[in-house]
Amino acid sequence: MSKKSDHLTVQCTCCEAVLTVDRLSGEVLFTEKSKKKSGVSFEDAMQQLQRDKETADDRFRDAFAKEASRMKTVEDKFQEALKRKDELEEPIRPLDYD
Repeated sequence: MSKKSDHLTVQCTCCEAVLTVDRLSGEVLFTEKSKKKSGVSFEDAMQQLQRDKETADDRFRDAFAKEASRMKTVEDKFQEALKRKDELEEPIRPLDYD
């Protein structure tokens, strides 16, 4: 076999690296990283991080307010049930027949 038929060259779709793979074993023999630079500067990354933090804070505040509202509703229902407890008849216990 010639050298070209022993190996496959595959380009990764995620990082655009070029992988050299052995045709028989499927083992990656060599990886050549993409020469492209990421287009994100440090300042852009910091701004994105700040926006993500603000978004997370907003979501937390919304969830906290929703949970507080839910707990208020549960507390109101509990208080209503306490008011109506006297209206319910006490069940007859089997030991009371003795």
